[in-house]
Amino acid sequence: MGIPQPPAPDLLQGLRRLVNDVKCTESTEHNGLSGISCGSTSLISFADDSVQYAGIPVTELAADGSFERVICLLLNGSLPLDEVMGDVEALLSDAAVVDRGVVEIVSQLPFGARPLNLLPLSISLLSFFDPTPHDNNPAATRSRVFRLLAQLPVVIAFALDAREPTHASEHPELSWSGRLLHILRGQQTVPTPVEDEAVNRLMICECLTSMRPAGFAGRFAASTVDHVPTSLLHASSLFVTQLRNDPFQWSADVLRGLRGPRSAEAWWIRREGAPMPFGFSARSSDPRPEILAGACGQLLGSYDRIVVESSARRLERLLAEKELFPNTEWMAARLMTLLDIPADRQSLLVAFARLVGWAAQAIEQSKFGHSLLPDLQYEGLTTTD
Repeated sequence: MGIPQPPAPDLLQGLRRLVNDVKCTESTEHNGLSGISCGSTSLISFADDSVQYAGIPVTELAADGSFERVICLLLNGSLPLDEVMGDVEALLSDAAVVDRGVVEIVSQLPFGARPLNLLPLSISLLSFFDPTPHDNNPAATRSRVFRLLAQLPVVIAFALDAREPTHASEHPELSWSGRLLHILRGQQTVPTPVEDEAVNRLMICECLTSMRPAGFAGRFAASTVDHVPTSLLHASSLFVTQLRNDPFQWSADVLRGLRGPRSAEAWWIRREGAPMPFGFSARSSDPRPEILAGACGQLLGSYDRIVVESSARRLERLLAEKELFPNTEWMAARLMTLLDIPADRQSLLVAFARLVGWAAQAIEQSKFGHSLLPDLQYEGLTTTD
């Protein structure tokens, strides 16, 4: 047998190029983090017929009707005792004081500024007056979140209507969520007990979602800097950017423009089969839309509300024929419209609810200590054999 000849240089070079092309294709197909698990969470879980927050079914939490209890559950990991709830409610009331400098700044904002844009700005301003900026132990972090929840509605009230909100002592029957509703409605009418209960259910249902960009932004910040207000600033800023074409405002404008079931059907026909851009999806086992639908049914105390509710129900039946069903966001918009929240302020209420969830996620991520910073492939680098 003859001695085997080595492959020709051109053939070796071609094989190397082929291998490099295959490797390049494989790496390109896996660019990004989509579909990659970045950790685990005990804050929210999805079963076949329920959604749970920290192991407790959301149906039970909504039936109790106290968003303050859910705040404690998410930040502390367990429901508070009744005697502790008194301290929490007192903190949310007593800490509702902001520095005059913050008020002067927001009072100079241009008239007609988008309400949702006020949230990250207010978080940033309040961080300058944080009494314990360098104390990041768990207890101090939770206290800082409670202070923000107490102070942010005060700042928002000045920015929206140029006046200080009524103090909790003037309406002791209102919950924290009820006082926020009072502010967003311009402090014209004090929420009734039924409205107070409805807005609490809304906040409970909207505070936690599956992983979305704003929630990931908060967790990412928490994995790199041990400072929850920074995480909230990142999450709220991304939430504001995502909602630059505000779907909650769009939904509220649609509902207020309908004058009854026939009007809803005519509006749907005019769309000529165009899908709803927001709020409807295939049927799921998430109980939160039904919880909010029940709250809507308790608010039919005026002709205008009956018109909105009947129009919404007719529209939902039409969409059900297309196998599309309302999700939590649509039902939240429907409920907020019945609660007489101006259309351009509804996403701000949702952001306040999500703020609690973002804070809980940031605290959880900090506790894990896992960095979410991925690697980046840099083009132009060459290796030699």
